[in-house]
Amino acid sequence: MSKRPTVPRPVPVKEVLREILKPGDLEDLRQRQEIRRIWERVMPPVLLGRTRLLEVRRRELWVEAADGAVAQELQFLKPRLLEEVEAALGPGKIRDLRIRVGE
Repeated sequence: MSKRPTVPRPVPVKEVLREILKPGDLEDLRQRQEIRRIWERVMPPVLLGRTRLLEVRRRELWVEAADGAVAQELQFLKPRLLEEVEAALGPGKIRDLRIRVGE
């Protein structure tokens, strides 16, 4: 007669979350949340709904614009936006703003 297979013991949720969310991931999440709050504060309300933050890659903030006109307006606002983001996050965190037109 064969033995019954052993059932693995239950794993606490805390252990599962520790494996899923590494310390670096939590820091990245906090930074993205902070960037989102800053973005919503510095963007003109008329443009806020027509832009979408995509990601931070190599200290560049990537933004998607709804159309070419919004992308052009963001290019005009780029120096002021970068200045305000740098003032809020600290120097060197974001060095450029990259804009692409969405679908």
